[in-house]
Amino acid sequence: MKRDFMDELKNLPRRPVPPLLTTRLSVLASRERSRRITHRTYRTWLVERLSRAQLFFDNLLKPLAVPAAGGLLCSFLCFGVIVNTLHLHYGGDWQDDMPINFTSEIAFGDVSPFSNTGQDVMVQLAVDSLGNVTDYALPQNPHPSAEELQQIGNLVLFSTFTPAMRLGRPIASKRLIYISHMTVKG
Repeated sequence: MKRDFMDELKNLPRRPVPPLLTTRLSVLASRERSRRITHRTYRTWLVERLSRAQLFFDNLLKPLAVPAAGGLLCSFLCFGVIVNTLHLHYGGDWQDDMPINFTSEIAFGDVSPFSNTGQDVMVQLAVDSLGNVTDYALPQNPHPSAEELQQIGNLVLFSTFTPAMRLGRPIASKRLIYISHMTVKG
């Protein structure tokens, strides 16, 4: 009876194997063979890992290589076009150029010739942005004498002042000035 059953199985019609199954089995067998070959020795494993890394970087960098090269080429081209406009021309007519300091204090233009008689006086002058004296104060002497007031008046009326500058612009500012006298006998 067993024999009959085996004969009947042999006589059954053969069904064709689907091509997709054949391909999947071939790929599976190929991968298993490759795995066994690469794990035989350390050297074959290392060669296989290096090969995979090279393939990974090739697949990663090749799509970026053309845009990166195009960007660099475009950058060089644009810089080459504008580099000629970046020259600084020295030796031109710079006499009328005003140097811009970050800060400068009030300066005397001309000093009054009438304020050098009498005693020494310390005065704080407030000068506006046009160089005009707008106020004064005597820090050490709240009650000045008539002679001191005359010296301050002569200084303010007959002297010219250059206003203080901040970033190239004139500003209102205060300055402490000491008027001293020297007597020469001879």
